[in-house]
Amino acid sequence: MNLKHLIRRFWYFFWFFALPIVVAWVTVDMLVRAGMIEEVEVWYVLLLFAMLAFSTYTIRAKLPFWQDPDPNSEFSRHRRRQEAAQLKKNIEKLLAKKGGKVSEKGKAEVTAALQRLAIALHDGVDKSIADAVKNLEKKTDQYLAFVRKSAAREYIESIGVAVLVAVVLRLFVVEAFKIPSESMVPTLMVGDHIFVSKYRYGLSIPLSKKRLVRFAKPDYGEVIVFLKPSREEQMGFAPNNSFFDEDHDMVGVDFIKRIAALPGDVVSMQQDIMYVNGNPIPRCHVGKQTYRTRNRFRGTWEDHEADLWIEKHGKHTYTIIEESSGPKHNFGPITVPQDQVFVLGDNRDNSRDSRSWGSVPFDNIKGRAMFIWWSNRRPYGFQWDRVGTMIMQPPELSEASQAALAKCPNMR
Repeated sequence: MNLKHLIRRFWYFFWFFALPIVVAWVTVDMLVRAGMIEEVEVWYVLLLFAMLAFSTYTIRAKLPFWQDPDPNSEFSRHRRRQEAAQLKKNIEKLLAKKGGKVSEKGKAEVTAALQRLAIALHDGVDKSIADAVKNLEKKTDQYLAFVRKSAAREYIESIGVAVLVAVVLRLFVVEAFKIPSESMVPTLMVGDHIFVSKYRYGLSIPLSKKRLVRFAKPDYGEVIVFLKPSREEQMGFAPNNSFFDEDHDMVGVDFIKRIAALPGDVVSMQQDIMYVNGNPIPRCHVGKQTYRTRNRFRGTWEDHEADLWIEKHGKHTYTIIEESSGPKHNFGPITVPQDQVFVLGDNRDNSRDSRSWGSVPFDNIKGRAMFIWWSNRRPYGFQWDRVGTMIMQPPELSEASQAALAKCPNMR
């Protein structure tokens, strides 16, 4: 590949990818900063990128540095040979698939045109290749026009297949969610977008909570996405007492929390320490955590500091935070019903969870959190360092926090 080929490939990359994606990203970011949209959504960027890339492609002949002014240059000749070879390949596939609907005469003439183009490509004579391409297109239009797809149809079919694959993946394999609140800080921040494994706990009937099959069971310390349950789902019957409607708004809305207790466990909290079956969940104070929180009175995003703790529950080690001057919490003991789990937010003083509205039935669980694939900084900007973070892996700690953790005998 000579220098001219490399330069041409660079311009392909520049005009149809680099320039559109940069313009799309900057445009969406400017809309966020202007307050016209809430955050940089990947879908906004991709949609604008697709529109810009398509627009650029339609006017490609007028773009600077796009066309080689010399039609006889090696680059121009190489591109024409590639296009001819691709045409030959497409018509051969079309003839093999739909040849049964073509007359013997038509099949013979198309085959002869294909052989002529193959010979011309082998000889490498530009005029012969051009004549053979014209002849093949003529024979194809004459005998295979009824099955030859237009460019628009090919685009539509490709998009349709992509959409179908995406729908199947979303229903059964993986689904994207974004974090709307601070209840899971410091594990998850407002603006994080995550993928959730939907098949880990089993397969559900689409648009239903009924599971076709169950695989792994939910376990201690796992971060799950679920539909907030109704009292009827939690109790197995519809309560008549209005007392049970207290603190039960947002039923059916997606929530994300961490599993603290499993079916049959006796769970309680004494002076902020969680007890499961009478045993305290080991934890250790390792310093402070600063995170961005929204001031509801001023409508601005501000830095907030809280105490950082490490907890170890089951096979998982994770971080939680508590307000330095907040009240000590107590509740329970209560027994977790069968086929349900007790969940808590990692931001213990700023989370509405099972302590206030009860446990979560297995059928309401959508899946287990996997990793962060997109993360917006508040009020604007992007957090590249959070992209790719595995949610269930042990947290990365500073040297000071690691030193503090080493001094806690209950965490060894």
